[in-house]
Amino acid sequence: MSAAERILDALFEITAADGPMSAAEIATALGVPLSTAYRHIAVLKKYDLVVDLGRDAGYAPGIGCWRVGQGFDGGRFLAALAEPEMRVLADATRESVGLMRAVAGDVCCVEMIESPMSLRCSFVKGSAQPLRAGASAKSLLAFMAPGQRAAVLKAGPGRADDTRLAEELAAIRERGYAESESEVDFGVWGVSAPIFSAPGHLECSLSLMVPIIRVGDRREEYIAATVASAENITKLLETSGYTRKGNGQ
Repeated sequence: MSAAERILDALFEITAADGPMSAAEIATALGVPLSTAYRHIAVLKKYDLVVDLGRDAGYAPGIGCWRVGQGFDGGRFLAALAEPEMRVLADATRESVGLMRAVAGDVCCVEMIESPMSLRCSFVKGSAQPLRAGASAKSLLAFMAPGQRAAVLKAGPGRADDTRLAEELAAIRERGYAESESEVDFGVWGVSAPIFSAPGHLECSLSLMVPIIRVGDRREEYIAATVASAENITKLLETSGYTRKGNGQ
């Protein structure tokens, strides 16, 4: 078996695992020395196909896997299903609307509808940023499975306010949406609500992004509209058989 085939085998093992894998586990699965496993991992990391979660948390599929698999894993189906409701929200608010998904330790933009206003906020489709700050990231963190959330937070930079973050995420779950102001980009207000493909099965989040100067007394309206649109997309997903087709996260 060639080195390229071994590297692909390593990738298949990591993507098929129920959770992060250690280098030793990868070596055992492939039947190769640990040093060889590390060489395979280094190649996969170079192309963002694998991410090192750090702090001995192991290795997990990277953002490159998501980008490669966008057209095959149901991502396009998800975007196509959500797009009409996203347009309803964008037309009602005249602001930018994004469909955001958690991939490894990042929040990634699956679909984006830009505001028609000259001054607008946006998130480039296919781009990613750390799953830490902002309404989109916190909505995903708050509603993802506890084990997945713990792994993401463990792999992130050390925080002195972990207790405060845990309390904030609990409050987000209680009210059903996340809200932020200037957490990622200065002057940007955002609200993000979760979308589920089955009860308790987080798929992605719907986010509305607005320049702070235009929020004013429309804040409650923006929140209600975003939550309602997210709930409508959830209903579509739950009745579409999306999870049964194997497309759930």
